[in-house]
Amino acid sequence: MRWLAIVLTSVVVVLSVTACSSAKASKCEEAFTAAATSVSGVASAEWDCNFSFGGGWVRSQVVVEAATKAEAIAVMEAVLRAIAAAPDLKDSWSTPQEYANQNRTVVVAANALGFGAVPTVGQVRAHYGITPR
Repeated sequence: MRWLAIVLTSVVVVLSVTACSSAKASKCEEAFTAAATSVSGVASAEWDCNFSFGGGWVRSQVVVEAATKAEAIAVMEAVLRAIAAAPDLKDSWSTPQEYANQNRTVVVAANALGFGAVPTVGQVRAHYGITPR
């Protein structure tokens, strides 16, 4: 009987953590997508957030309407500013690794804006001096 209680408690804990992670992932995906698609020049934006058992990832694909690198960089900067201003996004979450047009003839990354690597939301906020609303 004692082992049954331990097993049932373990199952409840695992299911609770999974449900919480799933809700957090949905909130992450929705908030990132809303911020990115609010920017003129974004053709589409998709996120995959996963926060299983304390780890996880944030992956994204942002398609911009740009014929030149300069246009793509301007859209990327607007997207990063929109992400920085979004109150539901956590400082530790990653921003997109790259931004590309539909046929991938133009691809840019945040290093074009002075970031050394893919910045987190918090790093973008600090870089632009943005406090979420």
